[in-house]
Amino acid sequence: MTELIIKNLNEMESAVQERDGNTFSIKKVVGGEPTDTCAIAFIEVPVGNYAFGYHYHDQSEEAFYIVSGQGILRCSEGEKTVRAGDMLCFPTGEKGAHVLSNSSDTEPLVFIDFDVRASKTDIVTFPDIGKMMVRGVNVSFTTEIPAETK
Repeated sequence: MTELIIKNLNEMESAVQERDGNTFSIKKVVGGEPTDTCAIAFIEVPVGNYAFGYHYHDQSEEAFYIVSGQGILRCSEGEKTVRAGDMLCFPTGEKGAHVLSNSSDTEPLVFIDFDVRASKTDIVTFPDIGKMMVRGVNVSFTTEIPAETK
């Protein structure tokens, strides 16, 4: 960041993400570009959906603050119930694998996603679907997980 940023959740535009019949929205506060060392976004997950899919980062630590709603966190330690007020912190690597699903029957799950990158390039692994994504300066692609690392 190079300047002060003040944004209000209710006044920000959403970018809707759709993957495999699953939908959620992202409201970027700061960052998100490969050159940024910090990224912060509000994430809203409708009833019955999840955000991003089960994954872990090679070079980014991540933390979620649950603003409202309730969810099920699937992580390397199994499933955990989470709710408004909870702070979730994920280390890099397989121990930090996670996906957050909305478990409410009536309200969206809203959380703040904080990413801190140790490097300008990150490898995000999606073990459930056998893919990995490489994002960095002048590089962005998705590929199959090599057989020797599965």
